[in-house]
Amino acid sequence: MLIFLMGFSCKEKKEKTTETKTVETKVADSVKTLEPEEFVDSEPRKEDTDYEVINKKDFAKWKGEYHLDYLDYAGENDGTKLKAKLVLDGPEDGHFYLWCEKPNDTTKLVMQHVYGSFGKMNNENTAVKFLPEIIIEGENTGINLDFFLYNKNNTFYIKSDMIPSEGGATKELPIQKIK
Repeated sequence: MLIFLMGFSCKEKKEKTTETKTVETKVADSVKTLEPEEFVDSEPRKEDTDYEVINKKDFAKWKGEYHLDYLDYAGENDGTKLKAKLVLDGPEDGHFYLWCEKPNDTTKLVMQHVYGSFGKMNNENTAVKFLPEIIIEGENTGINLDFFLYNKNNTFYIKSDMIPSEGGATKELPIQKIK
């Protein structure tokens, strides 16, 4: 009898099936407001208060002015450029400007000017995070106003939810340090 029960319980375990659930996806109407998807990143998520303030010596390599001239992938693909300017004067004194310009038009559209400070991302000082404090010009769109600035082999990169790449992803984009 014992052998019969053991054989039955082993057989029962073999016959179990895994149930899979089907998720239905729908195409969103472009007129409706959508909640932004949370970006899954390889970097651990930290609160703004978790970053160390950068001392002036470590900040010296970040100090300066940066420019980004990039195709506006979130727009109507009419050649509109997304432009960014960073003015980093000190670890507690940074300005992030972001605007759009249509081809053959110098009018700055959807201007954002955000003031903030910086947090150290790692001990090697190869990345910093802009910690926004005040929106000086523009509206709070609900998108994160922060950005990450990286230095890889003396080439600088910016990564921000405010600068979407092709396909809507947020990627590291080369940014030119001019001063």
